[in-house]
Amino acid sequence: MDFIKTIILGIIQGATEFLPVSSSGHLSVAKHVLNVDVGGGILLDLMLHIGTLAAVFFVFRKLIGRLIVAFFRMLGDIFTGKFHW
Repeated sequence: MDFIKTIILGIIQGATEFLPVSSSGHLSVAKHVLNVDVGGGILLDLMLHIGTLAAVFFVFRKLIGRLIVAFFRMLGDIFTGKFHW
């Protein structure tokens, strides 16, 4: 597969992930338009989605960190009897 076409697919995946439409659908259309032959099947789609997930975690790392800390504090409060509804 051509490296440039893979980069274009990655850009399409990243740009359409947060739209209220299917980013996987955009990937399928882009593969057809770019005439990309995916011999490995779903591996490219999987890697593109993992890249998107990594980017989301990177962008929201502070918020995700605060949520994880708050979760464990809540668990600590539950087990020590400090948690009340």
